Amino acid sequence: MSKKMPSMKLAKSTYEKELYAIYKTLTHWRHYLLGRFFYVRNDNQTLKWMRTQPVLSDALKRWIEVIEQYDFEPQYIKSEYNKVADALSRRLDFSCALITEFDLMDDVTPSLVEAYHEDQFMSEIIRRLEAKDENTSAEFELVNDLLFLEKAGYKRLCVPNRESLRSLFLGECHDATGHFGYKKTTTNLLQRFWWRTMMRDAQLYVETCQVCQRGKPRTQAPLGLLKPLPISERPGESLSMDFMDTLVTNKSGMRHIFIIVDKFSKYARLIAMPETAKTEYVIRLFKENWVRDFGLPKSIVSDRDVRFTSELWKAAAAEQGTQLQMASGNHPEANGQAEQLNRAVQHLLRHYIKPNQVEWDEKLALIASLYNNVVHNTTGVSPNSLLPTFKPRLPLDFYYLEISQLLHPVL
Repeated sequence: MSKKMPSMKLAKSTYEKELYAIYKTLTHWRHYLLGRFFYVRNDNQTLKWMRTQPVLSDALKRWIEVIEQYDFEPQYIKSEYNKVADALSRRLDFSCALITEFDLMDDVTPSLVEAYHEDQFMSEIIRRLEAKDENTSAEFELVNDLLFLEKAGYKRLCVPNRESLRSLFLGECHDATGHFGYKKTTTNLLQRFWWRTMMRDAQLYVETCQVCQRGKPRTQAPLGLLKPLPISERPGESLSMDFMDTLVTNKSGMRHIFIIVDKFSKYARLIAMPETAKTEYVIRLFKENWVRDFGLPKSIVSDRDVRFTSELWKAAAAEQGTQLQMASGNHPEANGQAEQLNRAVQHLLRHYIKPNQVEWDEKLALIASLYNNVVHNTTGVSPNSLLPTFKPRLPLDFYYLEISQLLHPVL
């Protein structure tokens, strides 16, 4: 830790300043030190001097009262051996500190100076600085032939466009500091270096680091078996269903929209229904609005709404030979076809309903017609152009398939 010495304490004696430093250190690390024995190494015999004073000021008494709460042994060390504390309390000039911190060899600085001349952007800045051009940004500074950018409180070395130099400094901020992730690496870079593509280069460097790829553990649970739904071979084979809440109850008591969409042709039917509709009502809507016109589907994809998980719905599906495929809980993306249609319906409703929104059900036929007559990105044609070209599947087809499998078993 470090702390700026208050101005009123700068006039105190060295002993008092050293005692104040011990007092602040102990209070800062209080949660680690209380109840433990430890050593306090100092190059000034402060505590020994403190015990020989006949009269103490009120401030010293308060500090001593706090210090006496800790169990420690003071150890005196000579200043020449206290290099760790001296290094923290004596900040060198930035340029020297930069080279010392990264241990730049003698040939790195000449390489930087040489590369500046090859970099058109930085060489132009250096030329303007040497010519004392007033139009040059005051953030740039030339120190010992090295270009620095002072920004956001940091004086950063400008690295020219030479791959070997940039790779060197990227390695110092990533490899030499523990192979941490992108954010920590860029934080190290932003405090010390600058070039125009630095953030993008850092991201690429971290993503392609072989050590990180080999040694870092996964930070998330492995994904489960991702199995896509089978692709339909013809219209009407597989449907997606969902209930969309409009949040507005109209004059007829309707609030939800029963959405049915064919996964092959993308043809959709939109049916208004009450919020409290029972399973029997949903089955009747399905038969009147889909089965009557397009026949029975082979499979239905839906979420786990109570009406889709009810025994009555399962029995009706089994009776007509339809397989139910339900998405797992809290994973609406598994029923993506219906979820995409939900967004499209919401978008269209906003454009055509009145401000009071109570007559939204009167616009469902228009919205369904608009959706079914526009070219779909997946198929390249409109849903209406695909759907009328198939023969509806009847209940007889389901029973005929069972008889066919008995007469001609697959060996």
